[in-house]
Amino acid sequence: MDLHDEDPDRQTTREALPQDRERPATPRLAPCNDAHGRVLPITPEEQARNARAIAAFIERVKAMPDEDPPGAWEEAMRDLDAHRPHRKLFEGLY
Repeated sequence: MDLHDEDPDRQTTREALPQDRERPATPRLAPCNDAHGRVLPITPEEQARNARAIAAFIERVKAMPDEDPPGAWEEAMRDLDAHRPHRKLFEGLY
């Protein structure tokens, strides 16, 4: 079952997984709001789990290199100009 196959009126969140882990067979769904639209409180365990997931994400971001691969900016400028043939923004810069 895909996220888009579910009831569109039901507000849910999916637990974020690190990219190097496999997805569980059945994702855990948790309602975000009650029938009146108020945000439901989360347990201290859920809050701690979310904090650990955020900390792990920050560590992965910090481990990424600061330098872009050679030619990345030129490729991005060329791609943007390709989608705006009537008014190029970066012509001559790549």
